[in-house]
Amino acid sequence: MPNFFMGLLNAGRYTLHAYMKGPSKTIEEMRQAQSNRSLAFTEMMTHLTYTPQQILARKQYWCSQTFFLAQLIKNYPEEIKAITNTPITADNETGLLDAINKLLIALDDQDCLQKFILLLKEDSIKAQMTQIEKTVPSSSQHSGIQFFCGDVIQLINDLSAQGKMVVADNAPNSHRDGAAKYSAGSVEELFSRYTDEALKMVLHFDDVHQRNNEKGQYAYTEKSEPIDVADYQKRYLKMVLTICANLVEKKESYLESEDFFNDLFTSFPNTNNELAQLPIYFDMQNNVYEVPVDGGFTSTHWFTDTKNLNSVENIFSLLEAPPTLTPVTVVSYAAPDLRKMETSPLDARSTSNTTLQNPRGEGTLGCMLSAGISLQCQQAIKLAQQYKEKGINQPVAVVFVMPGCGAFNNPEKTTAAHFISTIKNHYPELAKHNITCHIVEYNTRMLNLLVHTDELYGAELGQLNEVINQLTDPTIRQKAITVREQILKLYEGGEQPGILAHHLTLTTQLLMSQPGEARRTITAEYQQNALRMQKNTNALWNILGAAMILLGAAVAAGGVALGVTGVGLVPSTALIAGGSALLAVGIGLFAKNDRKVLIKMTDDLVDESNNSMSNTISN
Repeated sequence: MPNFFMGLLNAGRYTLHAYMKGPSKTIEEMRQAQSNRSLAFTEMMTHLTYTPQQILARKQYWCSQTFFLAQLIKNYPEEIKAITNTPITADNETGLLDAINKLLIALDDQDCLQKFILLLKEDSIKAQMTQIEKTVPSSSQHSGIQFFCGDVIQLINDLSAQGKMVVADNAPNSHRDGAAKYSAGSVEELFSRYTDEALKMVLHFDDVHQRNNEKGQYAYTEKSEPIDVADYQKRYLKMVLTICANLVEKKESYLESEDFFNDLFTSFPNTNNELAQLPIYFDMQNNVYEVPVDGGFTSTHWFTDTKNLNSVENIFSLLEAPPTLTPVTVVSYAAPDLRKMETSPLDARSTSNTTLQNPRGEGTLGCMLSAGISLQCQQAIKLAQQYKEKGINQPVAVVFVMPGCGAFNNPEKTTAAHFISTIKNHYPELAKHNITCHIVEYNTRMLNLLVHTDELYGAELGQLNEVINQLTDPTIRQKAITVREQILKLYEGGEQPGILAHHLTLTTQLLMSQPGEARRTITAEYQQNALRMQKNTNALWNILGAAMILLGAAVAAGGVALGVTGVGLVPSTALIAGGSALLAVGIGLFAKNDRKVLIKMTDDLVDESNNSMSNTISN
């Protein structure tokens, strides 16, 4: 117990330091923050008293990963033999332990490491192209989005039994792979206990800082040194295999020992970095593993019911009569972490990504959610098309889990609005490919919110989100986000979405319209809206009008508003005409208030509103 309180104090000290300092400004500060996070986390989690449920979840995770590893060895004997240079077996404890130990040695060889990673990739491709056997009759076909109150694992089981390939999202943390390796966690951890997540996570490793730089999301002026991704992959795989080997040898009591926490939190440090020799569990976070903020990861896993798999004895009982493994495609996209304390300040200081450094930035929630949902829908459509082209009769179902409203403290109404409307925006294309859509929520209150949001919202917000995410001009993009956020503040303030939908649609049309009569009509209607907003007694409506004027002015100044995939660039002359018209009506609106510097004053009005909202939330 003294160790726990000392760990708690140290964790609090590191977190408070990160909170006071704010996001890192240099690579050196980021490295130090990563080191502090490692120390804080290790001291806390090693000495924490875990509940029986958390310990059982930990056992299920590691027994499941060991089972999937044994299945991999059994399914690819020749490939494993080529890696270990010796025949191996996984039929009993002695054989499996010997096989894992031989793999641990082989992974030190670069060629063997690459062969093993290639095997994991090939196994994912095999899973994706495996036709699912139908074991129960399909439920009656429903049009529209179906809501399910209950366990997402049960829903996946039900859909898989109907012969459907499920494409689900797992609501991850952007910075790390969740708590499944040591505790219970939430949705991401739940998924990982039923799939071969541990090994295949390595397929998502990448030079995160280089990726952030290429996408214009890099926070520092100094360049980062290239990362040896293969070294991280080797150390991570060796950590996982070491724990699996010790589990087989020492049985499940090992998972409650200090040795287990040492193997997880302190093993395989980075010997290439003299300044920060972090153990692999922490070194991979924000360096080679970070969920992209403009979409996410996609991977296909083997899935099976491992609910009762919590002992070494059960692993081999299951291997004797293995269940049919079902493929499931998992799309990992994250919501911003809006918590003020816990690990959030340390995480924000430990990343080079500008969005993750400032998760409370205006519009971040909507942009991250809509980008992730779009990726999930695109992946489902891509699979349906691939099956059709290959002559595979494989129906597809997409399962949506709303992220962010539990652990990450995202605002429920706004999150639900983005979530539902973005799904509705993609639904017609999903339906065209006969893809069934399911929204699952375990919490009854949250499910009722989603159902209510579905009744209120159409696809208008989702359509605007899609356009905003593809805007190339940063100024115009931010002005468009401001308009969207002001509309959502009105919704949070009690305005009906039906009234606000019209303004969402007009903003989308303004950004997308081609020159000619259509643009002139939209501009005129936008002007009329601005006039009505100016007369409204609600200050939020006044601010929305101001934000619209700024958007129009930015479009005029920018010349070209957007470059959307599949949509030509809008001619600058038409944009200037539309923007000038908005600017002119803005001058007319504010002239009676003697506002001489319209754009500056309007901008100040919006900034003041945003600061006021931020202070209200903070207090």
